[in-house]
Amino acid sequence: MRRFGFVLALIVLLASMGTVRADIVSYEVNFTGMVEGTEFSGTVPSGWSSAGQYFRAYHYAGTFRDVTLTVSNDDLTDMTKLEISTGGGYWQYIVVEYNQTIPYFPGAQIKVNVGASGNNYGVGVLVITKSGNKYATIHFYGKDDGHNDNLNAKYPDVTNVVYEDFPVGGGEFTFNPVEDLQKSGIAISEQDVAFIRFFVETVVETHYNAKTTFTLGYLRVLSPSGIVTFNIKDALSGQPLSEVTVKEGDTVLGTVDDGGSLELTRGTHTLTFEKPGYWSVTKTVDVQGDMSVSVEMYPDTAAFEFENFPSEIKIPENTIYELTFTLSPITTQATYNTYLSISGLQDILEVKKDGQVVSPESGKYYLGDISEDTQVSIKFKAGSIGTHAFTITITSNDAIASKTYSATKQVTYKVEPLPFSVQMPSEWQVGVNELRISESSGRSYIITAILKDSKGNEVWSDSHAFGPYEAYSFQVNVPGEGEYVLELQFQGKTAVYDITVNPAITLKTKTLTVQKGGEGTIVLHFKNPSNSVQYYTIKVSGGFLPTEINQSISVAPLAEKDVSIAFAVPNNLTYDAYELQVQVLQGDNVVFQDKIAVTITDSGGFSLLGGGDSNWLLYGIVGLLIIAILIALARR
Repeated sequence: MRRFGFVLALIVLLASMGTVRADIVSYEVNFTGMVEGTEFSGTVPSGWSSAGQYFRAYHYAGTFRDVTLTVSNDDLTDMTKLEISTGGGYWQYIVVEYNQTIPYFPGAQIKVNVGASGNNYGVGVLVITKSGNKYATIHFYGKDDGHNDNLNAKYPDVTNVVYEDFPVGGGEFTFNPVEDLQKSGIAISEQDVAFIRFFVETVVETHYNAKTTFTLGYLRVLSPSGIVTFNIKDALSGQPLSEVTVKEGDTVLGTVDDGGSLELTRGTHTLTFEKPGYWSVTKTVDVQGDMSVSVEMYPDTAAFEFENFPSEIKIPENTIYELTFTLSPITTQATYNTYLSISGLQDILEVKKDGQVVSPESGKYYLGDISEDTQVSIKFKAGSIGTHAFTITITSNDAIASKTYSATKQVTYKVEPLPFSVQMPSEWQVGVNELRISESSGRSYIITAILKDSKGNEVWSDSHAFGPYEAYSFQVNVPGEGEYVLELQFQGKTAVYDITVNPAITLKTKTLTVQKGGEGTIVLHFKNPSNSVQYYTIKVSGGFLPTEINQSISVAPLAEKDVSIAFAVPNNLTYDAYELQVQVLQGDNVVFQDKIAVTITDSGGFSLLGGGDSNWLLYGIVGLLIIAILIALARR
């Protein structure tokens, strides 16, 4: 039975439990079983001539003598046997060529299984370039018995390169024809090659009745390969996946688990990964050697892929971080009425869709109908040092809202220490506060400190160029009580601190009731959170006061106390209520001011319930006393 095949296929070794490197056969000519019996036997004339269905022969002789070629099946091995016999004459060579073109792949080697016997013999490849140039590379064995000269080995009418390295008796032999030519100084690249042809050759000189026999087993084009290890994970949970089918086109290359490997030829491959319950993934890989490929597969309950997502998030403590990624629709039939929700993240500053701020609606962010890649960013403030996590959930519907799709992505981030230490006041106060920063990373950089009020307006700023391990104190001037934000900008990052400046001075008496001609007292509470004595001047003015009251005080470090300011109330007042102004100065700066509502009552006596003249009450009391005395005397 005739058997002939040349296979153009990619042989893939599955190695989910471990990989053993093997040759990647990109193309094979199988000479075993190619012919049956004796296919050709005859005299080979000078020049090229056909030698059966699969071969042609070239014969050259200095003085022509008959050469006989027989092409047959070897009964013992089923290989194709070529027998070349010379009758005599001067030196001559015979080339027998397989008459089909053979594809060549960049970087490929040629592996042949060819047995040989006789005196001079070898194997070779004719390289035909895309521009039509032809080169022959020949690997020869020559036995010097005084008659033979292997230096005459050649392919007719082309540039030849001959290497004397073919093993005696032949066998399996591997060579790279392009490298052979390059070693000999021929300017050729792998990409220049259009195809190749395979031949065997024998050379004899002045030798009668010489005979060379070749037995052809196979020729294989071996493409360079790489072991590709696949890291296959569930894109949302990060869990490893198993039993994932890998295809190239319609060809199944194998089934792999997470961490499994396939051997692929060098070059570009477009691979498709399939698993029940998941959307298929197509990925293009350029194999140039051993490599790893990461594949994320999304459950078919999700409508979006999270793309351009950072693989690792590291944030200095107290800094603002903006997480930016792309929502890519897996199918636009399921991306209507899209919402984003965030769980486990406290300090969310803003969410943007394609650069536009999205306001929350009952804790969710409406992204609308999405038909193309959409950029989403989440800005938040990093928490304390350590590893933290939160989740992002994207929900959407189909066009008629009959099915809901959901994709939940867990985000893990690591908060790292700042490259400097920050020492703040134990309690911020109005006026100058010391902010001490010590560089701790051993590097040089500039830190800019900015104080902003509750509306985001800058109220103070300063900067300093820090050297390695340098300490520096900023003198932060706080204009008043309230809520502030302190920003420390460094190396393109910003550390943010919320600051509350509690009142150092409070007015304990917001309202007073005093009598005409009497006296009133204003009480202020002072607190000094600093380490130095604080000096103040208290001023009270306005209302019925004829002159401004001035009183100077001091407050000890880390102490607090009440201060009373007394004032006299005139008798001749027109109104029954007045307003007094209170100011506290530190130096020339007003650090506190407020007002007091003073209610005026008549001088002396008592008031009747519900109002009335106090004189009638006095007369009543005197009358009662007289009556009591008379009763006592009568009882005596």
